[in-house]
Amino acid sequence: MKISLLTALTLLLAHSSFAQAQSRTDLKPLNFQADKNGLDVLPQRFEYSLWDEDRFSIGDVLIDSRQVTFDLAPSKDKKNQYVIRFTWPAGLLREGQLTIKNNSGKAIMASEVDKNVLKFSRGTPMEGRENLRSDMASFTTTIDSKMVDDMKYLPFMTFCIYRATEGTRLYLCSKELYISSTQGQLAVKPRNLNKKVAHVEINGATVGNQGIIYLNDRTEAVNFRGQTQSGSFLEIETRRNDVDFKDVVESGDNLILTASGAEPADEKKVKKISATEWQVTLPKERPVVYLKGEGDIPMRQEFNVKGTLPQEKFRPYVGAKSQTKTYASSVTLQVTPPQAGTLRADSTDSDARFEPNGSNYRWALTGIPSGEARRYLNVDAEGQNFVVGYDTERGAPYAVYLSGNYQFPSGLISANIGAQWWIENFLFMNSSWSRFHWGLAIDHQQHLTDKDDYAKVDLTTVELLWRANAGFNMVDDTWGLILPLQNVKGDSSSAMMFGLGAFWQKQMQKRNWARFMNWSEVKLHYFFGSSGDDFKVKSAYHLEGNGYKRFKEKSNWYLKYGLGLEQYKYDPAAPKEDLEFDVNAGIYWQF
Repeated sequence: MKISLLTALTLLLAHSSFAQAQSRTDLKPLNFQADKNGLDVLPQRFEYSLWDEDRFSIGDVLIDSRQVTFDLAPSKDKKNQYVIRFTWPAGLLREGQLTIKNNSGKAIMASEVDKNVLKFSRGTPMEGRENLRSDMASFTTTIDSKMVDDMKYLPFMTFCIYRATEGTRLYLCSKELYISSTQGQLAVKPRNLNKKVAHVEINGATVGNQGIIYLNDRTEAVNFRGQTQSGSFLEIETRRNDVDFKDVVESGDNLILTASGAEPADEKKVKKISATEWQVTLPKERPVVYLKGEGDIPMRQEFNVKGTLPQEKFRPYVGAKSQTKTYASSVTLQVTPPQAGTLRADSTDSDARFEPNGSNYRWALTGIPSGEARRYLNVDAEGQNFVVGYDTERGAPYAVYLSGNYQFPSGLISANIGAQWWIENFLFMNSSWSRFHWGLAIDHQQHLTDKDDYAKVDLTTVELLWRANAGFNMVDDTWGLILPLQNVKGDSSSAMMFGLGAFWQKQMQKRNWARFMNWSEVKLHYFFGSSGDDFKVKSAYHLEGNGYKRFKEKSNWYLKYGLGLEQYKYDPAAPKEDLEFDVNAGIYWQF
């Protein structure tokens, strides 16, 4: 069988391309950070427009006050019940609290709604502004006919939907509505009296009908109020959310952005890469995307193409199992060069060694600081220099603490000293079940005061810890299990106890809680019994809840404080074995 030279070359090239594509699946891409590769990232901005007496927009969302309303109809299934259906523009509010207020401002009906029970439909776009999102939401429920009878006699009502969290607020209210009854048919109609002047207020001051507010960091807040002539209004209090534009590449007339943090407001245009990363394609001529601020308020994010953008063929790779999280101060990576272009080290990075290793490169990163960091390489391609980055996150594996403890009703005082060690690869096995799941801890409780009616014991506890969620201590939320071993030491004898336990750790995100603690922890030990010659512990348990508050931002020093309760039962029995409550406070240091 004869094969032409052209056919042979075609097969060879196809095989080579397939092999290369196949090998790329075993690799992890390095990222072309946007602001280091020909793209200016402009500050996020809050954008508003009052288009006419009834319509305004926030970012890329159209709000038509005439569409904030509800209607009524007798229920076909339930006697003495009415079906009430609320509708409003869905761009800003897809969940929250819904109320109807009477003419005195008192709520006569309230209901909690979330996006899982809402129905969405296409709204009427604004002519000449078809790019604005105008989707509608509707929520249907039933109310008693007696309430409808009472509503008939009200001169007017207002329907509002709102959502409020710590530091953010959205409040959308309809114009004044009333119920009309004609030939037994009920209809909800707008009340057209007392027309107001449509206007916009920012931070309490009246401003122009169109405007933008630049937000440079998360501490800057915007307070917006838009009033239409009918009396319908929208109030917003919001801030920007942080975003990291990790990668940009050119693709024809578009650019492809990969980022983490604040996601695009229009979920239809975003591609989820992972739980924390997303990707969006934008026209290179006018790259603009609206991101979710706090409360999901759209913030305009604009870019300026200031130079040549990198292409996918310029991208180098590292091994798919390369470490992005570590407790160590150094990591060694194998770097695969790009299809086009050459690699060279970052001359400003003195804590790295970059050298050829066969057809690839060896990149040794040392001096990795605690927390998140990004290290760089240079790609020279087609007369341009591009920069690629690799992210590392270094956790603090060790912790020590010292605290004082007061118990009541006994009045005993004790001191606690302890240490923790979180292990990167348990039993030196780099696998999913062992990596960042395990830890060891030791705690010694020394009694400082004596009471004749209570057992005089010191407690030394050794724990094997298992995290359900792989990650860093005091960085990633988790719950876990504990295998505790406790030595109970009296004046001249001791007993050894075995038991089981559990713990739960959560970062406090809400501002009202974060003022008092950055992390919360709940911990339980239960001991089934003990060995021992002179005395034994029949059973014991200890439950405690602790808060950890940093002394200052990004510090590894914490104030540790909490409450607990415990009960120990001995054989032979101690004079008193009551349930004890305790209060503790001390310092906790991670390193």
